[in-house]
Amino acid sequence: MNLKDILKENNIVVEKRGDDEIQVQGIGMYTYETLKSQVQRMSKDLSVNAKRGNWNKASRNGIRAFAEMWNALAEYER
Repeated sequence: MNLKDILKENNIVVEKRGDDEIQVQGIGMYTYETLKSQVQRMSKDLSVNAKRGNWNKASRNGIRAFAEMWNALAEYER
């Protein structure tokens, strides 16, 4: 049984707001809206660069940061 199940059983509603702070491991704190827009921008940039064959535009550290941001956003959405 996880936290969501316990809250649901006790009729406790947890609302997500755009100004909620989310910790991104190894990077820092972001608001929900800022993190969401950052992940969307980074994914669009990766897609555009891949289609153009610009493999030098994305660094290993940049992709790792993108993955950590994606993971933090996914954890928050659960």
